[in-house]
Amino acid sequence: MTEPVQPELFAPKPGDYATEVAWLEKFLLGGQIWFTASDILLAVQRPATDQNKRWLRNLASASPEIISGQKGYKHASHATAEEVNHSANWLISQGKLMIKRGIGQRRYAHTVFG
Repeated sequence: MTEPVQPELFAPKPGDYATEVAWLEKFLLGGQIWFTASDILLAVQRPATDQNKRWLRNLASASPEIISGQKGYKHASHATAEEVNHSANWLISQGKLMIKRGIGQRRYAHTVFG
């Protein structure tokens, strides 16, 4: 078996979460553009399954250096201030919605279970 031409493109084997997060940061830092989850998975020769896309989302969520949005993922050092702001605002907005939903569920459960 021959070694890949660019071994740094190939994602580490699952298991060492910190290494996986650092790998994604380095991958995006080198790209300097937006990458979709499918783009990243194609580059590392993994199928674009929901499970693999979830894996990438989890890695990205563990790093303050990675922004995300409708265009995919990008390293924050290559983003504009507007892109970083948009990503942060979207995440904060989603967090507020999740909190409201959780409170609503708890209130409803209280009426059901006492």
